[in-house]
Amino acid sequence: MNKARFLLLLLSALLILVAIRFSVRASAPSSSDPILGTWSGELKYGGETQKMTLRFELDEKKTLMVFFSQPEMKFYNLGPGPVEKKGDEYSAPPLTFRLAPDKKKISGTMSFDGNELTFDLRPATATAPPAAMAITGRVAQPLWTFKTGGAIWSSPAVDQGTIYFGSNDGNIFALKASDGKLLWQTKTGGWVMGRPTLSGEYLYALSDDGFLYKLQKETGKTRWKFDTHGGGVKRQMPNPPDNLDYDYFTSGAAVAEDTVYVGSADKNLYAVDAKSGQEKWHFATNDIVRSTPAVAAGIVFFGSRDHNFYAVDAGTGALKWKYDTLREITSSPLVVGDIVYIGSRCSDLFAFEAPTGKVRWKFFYWSSWVESSATIHDGILYIGSSDYQQLLAIDAATGKKIWNFDTGGSAWSTPAVAEKLVYIGAVGIPHLEYIDHHGAFFAVDRATGKIVWRYPMSELSNSRTYGVASSPAADHGLVFFGGLDGTFYAFRQGG
Repeated sequence: MNKARFLLLLLSALLILVAIRFSVRASAPSSSDPILGTWSGELKYGGETQKMTLRFELDEKKTLMVFFSQPEMKFYNLGPGPVEKKGDEYSAPPLTFRLAPDKKKISGTMSFDGNELTFDLRPATATAPPAAMAITGRVAQPLWTFKTGGAIWSSPAVDQGTIYFGSNDGNIFALKASDGKLLWQTKTGGWVMGRPTLSGEYLYALSDDGFLYKLQKETGKTRWKFDTHGGGVKRQMPNPPDNLDYDYFTSGAAVAEDTVYVGSADKNLYAVDAKSGQEKWHFATNDIVRSTPAVAAGIVFFGSRDHNFYAVDAGTGALKWKYDTLREITSSPLVVGDIVYIGSRCSDLFAFEAPTGKVRWKFFYWSSWVESSATIHDGILYIGSSDYQQLLAIDAATGKKIWNFDTGGSAWSTPAVAEKLVYIGAVGIPHLEYIDHHGAFFAVDRATGKIVWRYPMSELSNSRTYGVASSPAADHGLVFFGGLDGTFYAFRQGG
């Protein structure tokens, strides 16, 4: 595997090294270099640890190369990448390390995006990666399904026995929740990838044609549409390894009093008069806004792909505070009391003090993007992950993990929580070299994190991704979600 290919895979695996390049000035040590061979130990961060292995070899040009493994992240033998030696220090960004004088220990750091991890490794025997774990759990069958003409990335909203969602066939749909009967559909000029927002008699949905639509919930009739000027922005959909900068979310609308707030691909957050559809103000960021805003205590909170998390005055759009997370924010905030929670591609879930922007705590995802958005129940946050492939239960007050469940795929959606169960989907990416991804939907025991039932999804011949990116909705004993196969599903909550 050549250096460029290794860099591409390591960028994908760690999800935090987009701007980093391995040095090509690697030294050429002799075959007696004491660092050659396999070293294993612990990667440490904030009192937590994960196993880590480095394997060093010489290539045909006698250049020192490294392979990286982090088993709990399902990363095995990523590489090879070149190692540069200066004096007694070795460098293979983001790794910097030294060999102890007795040649029996490697100590170093892995640094990225504001996170500083340390490791101590000792000589070890090389081992083969374990066989993929079989996916277990009772397989449930849907109560009903409804087929659309495109992939469904949109998340559903439910109200008074009707379920609303969008599809990449350009339509917004309203179905009868009990049996999936079509009540109406309204055509837009682009993909509808976000969750419709319900408010009183109306719903609001942003289409990839750049327009925010206000529709009557009962009939689907358009009352007005507002141009967010984002219709000309091309999405970068998941297509590894050719494209690693995924852009698959859409800002939903937030409605507070008489104003609708929505992010746009034109890099702005807009405040729109709910009655007339006229702009009140806009706030400019430096990149696309896919985050769905949250409004609380007169403040609008949202993230941008410009790396910043923003708090702006709901009435005027004036900046209250912002925080640079050092990577893109595509997830959406959750406000609970005076705390606001948001994830970033810097691998952290943040808890901010809403009035000031002070960090209360942050939870580290061990080099995985935080694409999922959190939901809360009884003081516990439930949230998914990307390459970490976990559904997590986290204490909202302290940021401490309570349990985790292996989804086997990228859990980009926001979990739905019922009395006893938590629901989440996973996206599969077949034949990805650095880590297996499988698409499925899961119902997990809320108290223990153990699987209750699952619904496996099939690979698609016309797409690099499959499974469930749609955030589920649970209502009146049923759970609903859309599939990337273009099918909308309804299950009984108990399976």
